[in-house]
Amino acid sequence: MKKWILAAVLAGVLLPAQAQLQRKYEYGVEPTENITSLEVNPNFTAIDDKAGISTSGVTAKMYNVINPNWNWGIEVPLTRFESPTESETGLGDITLALNWMKPESIQGGFGYGAHMEMIAPTATDKLLGAGKVQIGPAAFALYSWDNGIFTAIGYKQMISLFGDHARDTIDMGRLRYNISYLSDDKWWVQANLYYYHDFTSSNQMEVVPELEVGTLVNDGTALYVNAGTHAAGNMKSKDWNVSIGFRILYL
Repeated sequence: MKKWILAAVLAGVLLPAQAQLQRKYEYGVEPTENITSLEVNPNFTAIDDKAGISTSGVTAKMYNVINPNWNWGIEVPLTRFESPTESETGLGDITLALNWMKPESIQGGFGYGAHMEMIAPTATDKLLGAGKVQIGPAAFALYSWDNGIFTAIGYKQMISLFGDHARDTIDMGRLRYNISYLSDDKWWVQANLYYYHDFTSSNQMEVVPELEVGTLVNDGTALYVNAGTHAAGNMKSKDWNVSIGFRILYL
């Protein structure tokens, strides 16, 4: 009898502690989450609202787990460019990506990783793509707390290698900082701050804040809304943008 009482006491002490150590739901939001997923992402960008210049479309994103630390992905955009003088609809530039990550522990702590992407000039019209083969090496680090909050910082360098000589050379740096909250009630909120610097033109930069709110419809399906705007800088890629994401996890 004493043994059973002791076992019950230990279970009462250890099980809550174990529950606190269990990971929260995987939302596909943290950079160190390695999940096979399929995402459909309708989006709209007002490039120049007053002039009526915009792009819209939908991007299909597929990421596949190779092992616990590696995954690869492909992103295929269908895009429409529209202005008062011309419009075009078709395939945009396809992105291929390879990711390596070292997740933080279940108690929280530091995680980090690296990313390499290649963008192929597959656009069916010059209005829908950059016309050049590009690479985008990146690295990031994050710190996660066991209360669902994490913060991360990352840097990406976007470089054009070859392609249409009549198109602009690309040499762009992007610094990203974000802070996020992942709730036990299956929703999240994330604030991103992007800083872009164009190394092909002196003193050309842009600051873009974004806010994302999402929820898990169930354990394997996520839905989110993301919105951003030009906030500062003498380089202006857009006035504002909004997108909706539908993500299926654990395929």
